[in-house]
Amino acid sequence: MLDRLRQSLALRLAVQYAAVFALSAAVLFGVLYWRLAEALDAREQSYVQARATELATIYERGGAALLRVRLQRETSPEARSYFVRVVTPNNESVLQSVPPTWIETQVRELPLPGFTLTQETYAVRIPQNALRDYALAARELFDRNTLQVGVLIESRAVLLAPVQRAFAIVGAGALVLSFALGTVLAWRATRPLRAVSDTARRILETGDLSARVPGPGGSGELEVLVHQLNTLLDKNAVHVRVLRETLDNLAHDLRTPLTRLRGTAELAMQDAGDPVEARAALADCVNESDRVLHLLETLLDISAAEAGALKLNRDRLDLRTLTERAADLYREVAEEKRITVTLDQPEAVECDADAIRLGQAINNLVDNALKYTPEGGQVVLAIRGSPQAAIVTVTDNGPGVPVNEREAIFRRLYRGDASRSQRGLGLGLSMVKAIVESHGGTVTIDDAPGGGARFTVRVPLR
Repeated sequence: MLDRLRQSLALRLAVQYAAVFALSAAVLFGVLYWRLAEALDAREQSYVQARATELATIYERGGAALLRVRLQRETSPEARSYFVRVVTPNNESVLQSVPPTWIETQVRELPLPGFTLTQETYAVRIPQNALRDYALAARELFDRNTLQVGVLIESRAVLLAPVQRAFAIVGAGALVLSFALGTVLAWRATRPLRAVSDTARRILETGDLSARVPGPGGSGELEVLVHQLNTLLDKNAVHVRVLRETLDNLAHDLRTPLTRLRGTAELAMQDAGDPVEARAALADCVNESDRVLHLLETLLDISAAEAGALKLNRDRLDLRTLTERAADLYREVAEEKRITVTLDQPEAVECDADAIRLGQAINNLVDNALKYTPEGGQVVLAIRGSPQAAIVTVTDNGPGVPVNEREAIFRRLYRGDASRSQRGLGLGLSMVKAIVESHGGTVTIDDAPGGGARFTVRVPLR
């Protein structure tokens, strides 16, 4: 449990947030403390400087005598608290005014024969007190003497000690509060990640491909991640479902020709050795083998096209050539069903494409249209050009395609309810989609104006 807490992203984010907060607060307090101390020092120094300037002006007017008179007449406790001295360049004192707190009294005992003499001595000294500090200022006088002014001030350490204690108390509380709030916020912010982890674990453990990551809507990074992951899971589920359907359909479609192959071979083996029957059996085996090979080759071509590995020999071609070939190719089939194949191509439309592959796609669309168009119906092949793409439409007046099957019909080996009784492998439309998309185009289906289905192929001009 402890290791899991250490590895928790929310807890690590909260710790990092608290550390950044503590560092920022310490830097901020340090700057404020330094600025406050500087401001206090500057204020006290300004007072001393002003006092020194005032006394220097008096000295300039009347010398040491006038300054001495001025100092003796001052009765203000604030003025009397200043230490004032005038010294010569030889460091001899000309004038001196000492506050009482700066005078230190000591008692000296002098032993004499028969008795002891007690004598008091006085010394001027800056008070040695941890609770007090001092500020000094000096002025150069006109007679080369120096005026010195000093005053006792409150110790910066003592004066700012309450600020330090307040910061320590408030900072500790703020740090604890920031860690708690950071944990809550980080836990809420990483909720989508935990949902992703739970969903992934559910899919791995149960194989439930319908599991999705629950998450609120929004435009944040994690919300976008959840949305994209759910989209990816949806696409993977579709691919898996299509793969299963493809494998089921492939197994079904392969079972019939393989069963025929086996049955034909068994009958040939049971025959008494009639060469005619043996050749007929071999011919049937070849036909069924060709059907299986055609199925597999088509599947491989579709896979190569979907993977972008289908080789295309692009040339500049006129689409009218491909539609006319398709009409000629299926003319007999159309005549047998008395279906009219109409070409609607008022002008040439050229594009860069593989003539064989794109012709194969158009042929499959015509074959599909003829397959589902009833007798006496009509199939129209139309070509139009646009600034960006060449457009080919194949329209029939058959039963059409239900809306719920319009995406499914392009899947490999898919056969709708209406096509169960029709010939084919269920790969024609899949091949059309793969070829068109390998050209960078699209194929869509909608309802024809007069009923039936209309397939629209758009291929980029270049």
